[in-house]
Amino acid sequence: MLDDLHPTLAAWFRGRFGRLTHAQEVTLPHVLAGRSVLLSSPTGTGKTLAGFLGVLDHLVRLLENGPLPHGIHAVYVSPLRALTYDMQKNLLLPLQEMGLESQVRIGLRNSDTTASERTKQKKHPPHLLLTTPESLSILLPQEGHREALQSCRFVIVDELHAIAENKRGSHLTLSLERLEELTGKGKPLVRIGLSATAAPLKELGHLLCGVGRKCEIAEGRIERKRRVEVLSPLKRNPYPPAGWTAGRVMEDLARLVKQKRSVIIFCNTRSGTENISLRLKQSLPELAAVIETHHASLDRDVRLEVEDRLKAGELRAVVCSTSLELGIDIGAVDCVVMISTPKGISRALQRIGRSGHSIHEESHGVLVATNVNDLMECVVCAEMTRKAQLDDVRIMDSPGDVLAQHLVGLGMEKKHTRDDAFAMVRKAWPYRELTRETFEKILRYVMGGGRSLETQYRETFGKVIEGEDGILRTPSKKVERDYLVNIGTIASEGAVRVYLGTRRIGEVEENFVKGLKIGDIFVLSGRTLKLIETGIMEIHVEAADGRLPTVPSWNANKMPLASGLANQVTKLRTQLSDLFKKDESVEAINDWLVENFSISSVNADAIVKHCKNQFRFSRMSTEKLFLIEVYHEPSEEPELDKEGRRMTAAAKRSRMQSEANIQVFFHSLIGRSANDALSRVISHRLNEAVGGNALVTIDDYGFLLTLRPFQKLGLEDWRELFHPENTAQDLRTALKESALVKWQFRGVAQTGLMVPRNLPGAERKLKQLRWSSEILFKVLSAHEPDHVLLEQAYREAEHVFLDLPRAQDFLSRVQKMEWDLIEVPVVTPFSFGIYASKIKEGMMLEDPEEAIERLWKEFERADLLAGKGQK
Repeated sequence: MLDDLHPTLAAWFRGRFGRLTHAQEVTLPHVLAGRSVLLSSPTGTGKTLAGFLGVLDHLVRLLENGPLPHGIHAVYVSPLRALTYDMQKNLLLPLQEMGLESQVRIGLRNSDTTASERTKQKKHPPHLLLTTPESLSILLPQEGHREALQSCRFVIVDELHAIAENKRGSHLTLSLERLEELTGKGKPLVRIGLSATAAPLKELGHLLCGVGRKCEIAEGRIERKRRVEVLSPLKRNPYPPAGWTAGRVMEDLARLVKQKRSVIIFCNTRSGTENISLRLKQSLPELAAVIETHHASLDRDVRLEVEDRLKAGELRAVVCSTSLELGIDIGAVDCVVMISTPKGISRALQRIGRSGHSIHEESHGVLVATNVNDLMECVVCAEMTRKAQLDDVRIMDSPGDVLAQHLVGLGMEKKHTRDDAFAMVRKAWPYRELTRETFEKILRYVMGGGRSLETQYRETFGKVIEGEDGILRTPSKKVERDYLVNIGTIASEGAVRVYLGTRRIGEVEENFVKGLKIGDIFVLSGRTLKLIETGIMEIHVEAADGRLPTVPSWNANKMPLASGLANQVTKLRTQLSDLFKKDESVEAINDWLVENFSISSVNADAIVKHCKNQFRFSRMSTEKLFLIEVYHEPSEEPELDKEGRRMTAAAKRSRMQSEANIQVFFHSLIGRSANDALSRVISHRLNEAVGGNALVTIDDYGFLLTLRPFQKLGLEDWRELFHPENTAQDLRTALKESALVKWQFRGVAQTGLMVPRNLPGAERKLKQLRWSSEILFKVLSAHEPDHVLLEQAYREAEHVFLDLPRAQDFLSRVQKMEWDLIEVPVVTPFSFGIYASKIKEGMMLEDPEEAIERLWKEFERADLLAGKGQK
């Protein structure tokens, strides 16, 4: 295989690496033959070099005939700027060692590229361009850059799985079609996709190559061992006292950091990242200087400094959110810790792959379960990760705001008719089913704002005109300038810059800052900071080492449980329920867990006790059983009746039940996003049936409706509300009364260029964006409810933020399942978590750990009163 490479390149490769990895062996022949290919391979298998070897071979062969022709020969697209910096370093090495660094120019183009460097690139374009999806679309319509891109032969898309399911992926596919057209009708672009383990690969191949083009699929073999462990501080007690679990977790983390050379600790939220980082430094004061924090709200210079220290082997631990998941080379990390599961197997594999980055080293991942429900999820996640059981990616279909943005870009090119544009757009895989009617509606919007706005506001919202020759054009240079500073799909979220002295260290949310006063202590970058001054969208702080902090509450939604992982957790519950029904002994069930899921007997014992406690007052929801639990929450105990006389015990109970809230737990095991959609549908139908609003609380394993006594229903009444008919329509009606669609519309309006997030030379204030979005939302809702951007906001609410398809699937299945409604005297163990969330999110009275401890004590008391024995 190496003999197929140019001798100079082959000699360099043998001297540096010896032999090709399997990922490189299965990819290189396709690239050398000019065939597009998608490589799916675990982290650390030489994936990136597999993509570039064929490109380097092409360039080296061209150099035999003299200097490389003017223009860009290959484009590398990464979803992260950090990856483009990394790639620049990695490509310089072979060029230097082959003596070609002066003949092959490498250029970096992203939002950090200076104006002088951009001008230089336009005059002397690099032969290899390293960029991001957004920056590529900025280059496509601009004179000078367009001419340079005409010579492009290869496009490498790195970390394809990371953008496949979101609007950045759709945005990139349209850019690739525009680039394909720009390079002419000769040889098609060689598209090379690089992805960590993902599924289904055929769908990802379509996303990469578009409609009607063949994409070869190459799968890299796992060349190193993967070890996945579950760690839980619970021991044999499923419900430890409040604070005990957190203390034990920190002890275990501190021990791991002491034992290992370098550890990455992943948290699922940024607030969790700051919390763990601070507490870890406090637990290991002697190592505090080599423990750092990394997440997207930290300033780029701070993140780069952490990355460089990690690569250099200077750090013992980095605590991060999702920011180190993707493939930057992070050096000699020998263990990855995940606080709770990452809610999906692809993400778990990606994180674990960050350890033992060399193909000769073992990947070591540790899942840390912080409560007993989390322990069951971690056990299943670890087993699925060992087997690499992946969830399918869900590609977003035809986002209208993204298409609107690209139509303005096509207008800048001044060469397309509406027929040309429609034909080209339909070649991009996410737009393969776009109808002409929808296309025309989006085009009408970019030409005048839409039906309700074009009469009076065409000059304000119109960004494209159609000439007498049928060519689409932009009407002015101002429109073009505005377009170029607003490209992309990432909406402004109102971040306030934080300065420590003269150094900018990161950002916090505007809403968080509004709650602070001068002198308050909070945490950022793993440091305690004291607020000393506020300004316009910036605050100034000083170090407050050793002071008690208020950890920031970041605006980061909890990640929803992926469908495959949810299904397997349900399967585990079903198996455990069946074992209990067969009257298997606790020891036998414990042994079954240890044998089938490779966990310790003490963790197995905690799970078994948890299930056994559930059966004391209720049942377990399974694949076959849909469980509803009804709990009458006690109100304050009444002492006197209406006449002022002391009440009897029976009268007290009757009064409390008539006045108390009713907590109805629906154990639908379908994941947070699907439960969110389902709960909105059911609460809307409940309102239609009996009136009144319900307080809704959701988690991955069900949802809770807090009702007033007059809203109480029986089993058959609930069954009637869980019908599958008109689910989408009912959700749409429910959403009209919520802030969710309005919140989604703000981002859609920015991406669709209706409310520009930036002005040339300035960034708009968040207040302006919110005000503009609010006004337009009201206008369109009242006068043009089918406007393409308003419709897109609803689609994103229903299919991205919520998971309507999975909720619909559940409603179709649940009618065939066994139903049981049980009135319980106490909140049951399988409802502890969601009830604690209700207390935290709805009432803000109690810490969730304290709530669960209290609920367990109430459970024990109820158990004793029922005469069922002690724990």
